[in-house]
Amino acid sequence: MNDCPCCPPEPTRRGVLWGASALAGTFMLGTHAEAQQRRILPAIPAGPNVQNEWLPLVDFHTHLQKNVQADDLVTYMKDTNVARLVLMPLYYGDSGGSVNDGQGSDEQARDYARKYPDRFVPFVGMQRPDLNDRETYRTSTNVGRRLVKETEEKLASGEFFGMGEFMLRFYPYTNKFGIVATLDRDYPADGWFMRQCADLSARYRAPMVFHAEAEPKVADAARRLFEAHPQAIFVWSHNCGRSSATDIARMFERYPNLYADLGGMGYSGTGVEHYGVYWPKRTEWMHLIVDEFGILTPEMKAVFERFSDRFTLGTDIAHARVYANYRGHIPRWRRILTQLSPQAARNIAFATAERLFRMSTAGHQRFAPLAPVPV
Repeated sequence: MNDCPCCPPEPTRRGVLWGASALAGTFMLGTHAEAQQRRILPAIPAGPNVQNEWLPLVDFHTHLQKNVQADDLVTYMKDTNVARLVLMPLYYGDSGGSVNDGQGSDEQARDYARKYPDRFVPFVGMQRPDLNDRETYRTSTNVGRRLVKETEEKLASGEFFGMGEFMLRFYPYTNKFGIVATLDRDYPADGWFMRQCADLSARYRAPMVFHAEAEPKVADAARRLFEAHPQAIFVWSHNCGRSSATDIARMFERYPNLYADLGGMGYSGTGVEHYGVYWPKRTEWMHLIVDEFGILTPEMKAVFERFSDRFTLGTDIAHARVYANYRGHIPRWRRILTQLSPQAARNIAFATAERLFRMSTAGHQRFAPLAPVPV
């Protein structure tokens, strides 16, 4: 296990073979943008004797909305010892019965990072109305081609560190904050658009964060995507879509380019309204990581200890009005860290995220053939 906070995992023989086989693929972007070197983030100070409970954190899974101010975010971070925040813009507005409190943008994330370059890590946002369409994910469309081009230009600028959050399998909900998410999304993980973005991920060493509840057909499509793109960097949100500990361990063994963020997975208990904590829906494929008291399940604790360099944590603040409660989201994560070994806690708290931010530019990738995409 590679514990250096600055170095990516060593390539495996399997990954090299897949990379070679991908050369026989059928599509590549016509013109590659001239890539700029990403800015170097300073190391996060954390001495070897810092107790788990007091480690600095990288909030790898959270979102940016129009009504959230950079100065307020920095205040919340200072109050909670959060060293860095990934900003995944939430473009969704309020229309058609939806109330999202969003309207963030990539330009907003970029500007916040320019103002506080040590604090904010901008990603190219993928929660946008243009992607509320199965056809755009499934096959080549004018909208999809435009988004791929714009995304590559942003990654090539050197100012964006990743992409996300891609919303593939997602349940609608209404919560106590007045948020109304109306769409029941079910888009193919191995469709045209995700394949293009996986190519960009490989080319620019940019993690791509995606949300997909791990229902059987969804998980099968995700595995086909991993197989076809061994040089891309995948971060499957919410503990691999709330997969079981057994399934996560098997996927980590098979796919060295797969990571999991724990966005929102630390919350639990009666009356908790946080997406995925058996709310707004409970399915047989949902597996939590803690009990109602915040105690790690034995099976997930074992996976965290074994694969700590593949996990990041996150608060998953999806709507602007919820940021007022940001300070209250952090103590549960600190309690989780106290239940782990020092090295596992350090990796999950910040070191895995730091490795992902520091991956160097890779060579070009071609597509390996995929099974036909279901309509």
